[in-house]
Amino acid sequence: PDTKAAADWLFTANVNKPVGSTVYTCMLNKSGGTESDLTVSRIEPGDHESVLAPAFEGDGYYIAIGGAVAQHNWTHITSVLQDMRFRCKLIDHSENMAMISVQGPASRAVLQEVLDTDLSNEADRKS
Repeated sequence: PDTKAAADWLFTANVNKPVGSTVYTCMLNKSGGTESDLTVSRIEPGDHESVLAPAFEGDGYYIAIGGAVAQHNWTHITSVLQDMRFRCKLIDHSENMAMISVQGPASRAVLQEVLDTDLSNEADRKS
């Protein structure tokens, strides 16, 4: 029941966007320093227990964390959830998924070469 409140506490950007939205954000530590940067996507409940469509009630988020910081971030998030007594469930699917990060000034052009989806600024504004 506390998923939105936990997200508001954990992330510097507002991640309470429509389902399907993704936000690049940071997590801060108790001193206000940056703990990590990551992307958070709003998801809707699935009808079965799978990695891509997990079954849950209420609000849900997919947290994408790349590289060697995954365990560090998991520990930080679980500590915050416990310390603040947020009532929500954190599920680790990292053993069942992979992530490829395409980043940098040419990333949109590189991805456009292999995707059918329009990645232009104009298309982004329409969604």
